[in-house]
Amino acid sequence: MLNHAKKTTLTTPTSLSMWYVHGKPINQTPTFRSRRQRARRMAEVQIESQTTDPRKAMGGASSKPGDSHGFMQAVRLPSATPVPVPAPSPFKFEMSAEAAEHNTAVLETFDNDLGKAIDGSPGTHISYGSEVRPPTQLCPLLGHHPSWQELQDDLLYGIAYPFETTITEEDRKAMLEENLARGNHKSAVKEEDRHHVTKLMNLDVDHGYAIPLTVEGVRKLKDAEVYPVGLQNQMTIDEDGNSIPKKRVTHDLSHNKASGNSVNQRVDSSDLPTAIYGHAMRRVLHLIHHIRRHNPGKRILCNKFDIDKAYRRLHTRASTAAKCIAVWFLDDMWKERSDENSVGLVMTRLPFGAGPAPPKFCIVSETVFDLGADLLSCELWEPTESPSPYASLLPAPTRLDKSIPFGTAEEADFSLDEDCRGGVDGYIDDGITVVLDSEDNKAMVARAAQAVVMAIFLIFRPLAAGLEAIFRPDVASIRKMKAEGGLHELVTFLGWFIDTRRLLIALPREKWKAWTSDINSCLEPRRISCQQLKTLVGRLNHVCFIIPDALHFMNNIRSAMYRAVSSNSYVYLDKETKEDLRLWLEFLDEAKEGISINRLVFRKPTLHNFSDASEWGIGGHSPHTGIAWRYRFSEGQHLKFTLNCKEYIDRVVNSVIQSRFDTTDCPFPCYLDWSDSTSAVGWLRKSNFDTDEQPVHNAVARYHARHMMGLKARNYSQHMLGRDNVVTDCLSRDFHLSDAQLITMLTSIDDSLSPDMLKIVQVPDDLISWISKLERFAPDRLESPKAPTPSALAAGLSGWSSSSGSNTTMTPSWTDSAAPAAYASAVRPRWKHPRRNARDVLEKAAAR
Repeated sequence: MLNHAKKTTLTTPTSLSMWYVHGKPINQTPTFRSRRQRARRMAEVQIESQTTDPRKAMGGASSKPGDSHGFMQAVRLPSATPVPVPAPSPFKFEMSAEAAEHNTAVLETFDNDLGKAIDGSPGTHISYGSEVRPPTQLCPLLGHHPSWQELQDDLLYGIAYPFETTITEEDRKAMLEENLARGNHKSAVKEEDRHHVTKLMNLDVDHGYAIPLTVEGVRKLKDAEVYPVGLQNQMTIDEDGNSIPKKRVTHDLSHNKASGNSVNQRVDSSDLPTAIYGHAMRRVLHLIHHIRRHNPGKRILCNKFDIDKAYRRLHTRASTAAKCIAVWFLDDMWKERSDENSVGLVMTRLPFGAGPAPPKFCIVSETVFDLGADLLSCELWEPTESPSPYASLLPAPTRLDKSIPFGTAEEADFSLDEDCRGGVDGYIDDGITVVLDSEDNKAMVARAAQAVVMAIFLIFRPLAAGLEAIFRPDVASIRKMKAEGGLHELVTFLGWFIDTRRLLIALPREKWKAWTSDINSCLEPRRISCQQLKTLVGRLNHVCFIIPDALHFMNNIRSAMYRAVSSNSYVYLDKETKEDLRLWLEFLDEAKEGISINRLVFRKPTLHNFSDASEWGIGGHSPHTGIAWRYRFSEGQHLKFTLNCKEYIDRVVNSVIQSRFDTTDCPFPCYLDWSDSTSAVGWLRKSNFDTDEQPVHNAVARYHARHMMGLKARNYSQHMLGRDNVVTDCLSRDFHLSDAQLITMLTSIDDSLSPDMLKIVQVPDDLISWISKLERFAPDRLESPKAPTPSALAAGLSGWSSSSGSNTTMTPSWTDSAAPAAYASAVRPRWKHPRRNARDVLEKAAAR
């Protein structure tokens, strides 16, 4: 959790900049893991006649930070350098029994070792890195990138999964036979869907991504493991931008979970680079917000590009590929599966379903997007003089009508360079460019149109039409480029629709329609399957990204899912869960209409709230509104609510009361709640309470979430030391003092806190009724009542009873050098141990 009381500094990803900003020294020593690999590498790229030193390769260009000329030389080098076209391999890539038998025979000549077969076929399309430019061309351009060494290793030797554990040869063979006998998942072999799987499997073979073998050849292959495939329903777009359904085959490399021997379970995830979808989206939203904040009333244009068949562009190492084998039918006869009518497909590229696939591909994609950001920032690059090969395919920029109002960016609590007018970001195969559209930024707009596709061209091997040894689709998705490659104020990125004009993010209508239908299906009086609940929870979690408070309404739905998972069967949904699903229909409607980006970026708080709780009462205060309040629990509430629960109730009641007195003219308020309870601080952000064991906590979380969503507010919470929370500590404890006495006591300890700035109001009837309702369903606690304890400050004034206040003059003091306005609730006397020394200090002050 970021400390929102301080300025938050955001940095763009490694984008600014690999070459002419970072200027880091390069480690040019290649890491060869064996003599065989060294020999193969020498043969493939002829290292003896080429250099990998970027300065020599570019004729001695400088690599100092800010060297735009050196960067442009590095850009021109691969553009002007031809790339060898891979030769045919000894394998046949056809979905036929003849090809499977041929390939099995080829492997037998290499002792059934795929690694030996690949090493014995250098310079072919099965060679590692055949989809990208040679490292000798890439090093001058990418050598300063922090991921270059790992990227280079993956291109030279193939991607190896970092296995934490290994299985015995006996266990491997037993698991192989078990999975061969089991077959594929039901989603792949259903009569209405299996032809989709056949089509997609054929494409993998036709493109050279999978090597067909006989089933017997699979058994003989070194390190071979077989896993089932399934079929997923997805959405994509056509050339006109219309949403169309899409099928995707997934390889279930998590199968065999019970034994713990699956590929994904054996991988050491801590040894993988971090790849988190939400970070990319947040960076893009913060960039858009920043540009609008510093350029109100100006257009912001975006375009999006997709790396086609992204995972299939990277080779896995032979030992890893052997562990990722699928089995499918040879024809459409669909007879009972047998070795004769089946074929094993060795997936030599990254499969969909491998845990390491997203982070490993992100090493490549983030390098592409970082290079795109450098191109966008480099004023020496003139796209008209050095255009991308895709330039003629890009749609012209389009802009919304002038009548559509511009959304306002509220004050933020993060910082980017004030002159930042654009950027490039992305996640896995989706890249996005964001740029300010203004008269004085036309040159950057021109670069933004081509930056990402130019980066794709510079890194991946260009398509050699008519010369490829096997059919190879273009790396950049031409279909999506025609639909989304033009600069526009509207863009769909990572499944969300972004409107930069109105500063909104929304759930696309086709998703809203499908997910609403899923919920309505669950509301029908029938049992719900485990898989249906898993899918629904995943989709609703997706919505929680733009409506964070909706997380508080996931508990019942998750509980139903866990029941279904534990019993591996169908479940009935109870009344409370169905009520939550009906509420989720409202959330989906709100997400479809759009949520302001102001509610998702790190904001500067518009209202600071302080609160505290004791065993017998709660109280709160805000220096911005000047409003304070206090509430004394009944004996039943005192016994039923735990102290942490009272702290939680206190935060929510304070937030509601202060919002009703908030005069800030902000359509999207931002509240920062200060508390000395770490539990309550965490619960305000997220809750996963058990609805049976913690019904009060769950009810408080839901009430707070509804309140925040009703205000369209952003809510932060921050911990503070209890000794600094003086005002609210008194409010929650000193019920033996009248309101006037309490105000006099508090205002007398600091000149900046005058009676005019502190007004104690009564807790509204609706909140008192709500607290009473919480008491009714709170579980009983076998504890004796505790005696009320006054605050440390009031303990020193125990003899004071005058309603007009004490005549004693107390010496005020602040705990640090912070301005009183920033910590108006953190007023306390100068003593270190207030409870022990309060009376002594007050007496000395009176004597002076």
